[in-house]
Amino acid sequence: MSRVHLYIYIVLAVLVCTQCRLGRLMAQNDPQIGMYWAVPTLYNPASAGTDSALHITALDRMQWVGVKNAPRTFFASLDLPFKVRQSRHGVGVSVMNDQAGLFNTTQLGAQYSHSFALWGGRLALGLQAGMVNQAFRGGDIYMPDGDAWDRQDDGLPTGDISGMTFDCGFGAYYECPWFYAGLSAQHLTGGAIDLDEYAYTELTRTYFFNVGCNIPIKRSLLLVQPSILVKTTFQALQTDYNLRVLYDRKFWGGITFRPGDAVVLMVGANVGNIVLGYGYDIGISPLAKASNGSHELMVTYSMKLDLDKKKQHAHKSIRIL
Repeated sequence: MSRVHLYIYIVLAVLVCTQCRLGRLMAQNDPQIGMYWAVPTLYNPASAGTDSALHITALDRMQWVGVKNAPRTFFASLDLPFKVRQSRHGVGVSVMNDQAGLFNTTQLGAQYSHSFALWGGRLALGLQAGMVNQAFRGGDIYMPDGDAWDRQDDGLPTGDISGMTFDCGFGAYYECPWFYAGLSAQHLTGGAIDLDEYAYTELTRTYFFNVGCNIPIKRSLLLVQPSILVKTTFQALQTDYNLRVLYDRKFWGGITFRPGDAVVLMVGANVGNIVLGYGYDIGISPLAKASNGSHELMVTYSMKLDLDKKKQHAHKSIRIL
């Protein structure tokens, strides 16, 4: 059996097993990201600094364009590795702002990982700690005219209200030049955010599993990169299937299928140390009739860091091919 066929069988087996065990899509808690493979630290703190490169990433998602007060998500992160004697570590920081309706949620996180060489790559364990702030624009509540509506209802805020809580996560992540996989848990504290005396929200523990690989096509300049991301609370489940094709390590295109929600078309280019990407969601849910799709823009800057003086222990990141 050739190595290419082996890679294909591994990915297909994971896809089938994951779908059979986890069942069908039900719902989601964290924001949708079509180019999820470009923002691994959003889901798994162990991916921070796993490879020998500095990464700076920014992603902006405009969901359900044409729908008033539709969600909009901005994510930015920085991560890099460092060594203490012969021990490898990684650190990262991230910020995410998610606007949906009259709610605005901001997450700040700091990641730390410790990794060691394994099977030609690196296995890392990571922790994340941070804060989640949620605000509600009570002054923008729309109240129709008429005697049936009371603008002075004590149960409705008349101004902006907000609350904050501590948040943390844990993950494991493995990466080598042709394969990566991760398992993580976010919102482990299940903290509650009090919005004054009006209401409170709880952070739901969410678990993530992702896997992907590089499949070189012989006698061509093509590299096929399949991957999946599974998100579950054990009460709700969502699975994203992605397939990208990289040409001459410079230009790429792909598709993500999110059952019950959308098909995402994406294109991009690698320009020196910079990766540019654009994604467009074609909705397949009932809400698709009311919107003009969703748009996503991504840019990543990567700079290789020479942490391994012995070249036989170095490897090139799957994210900066």
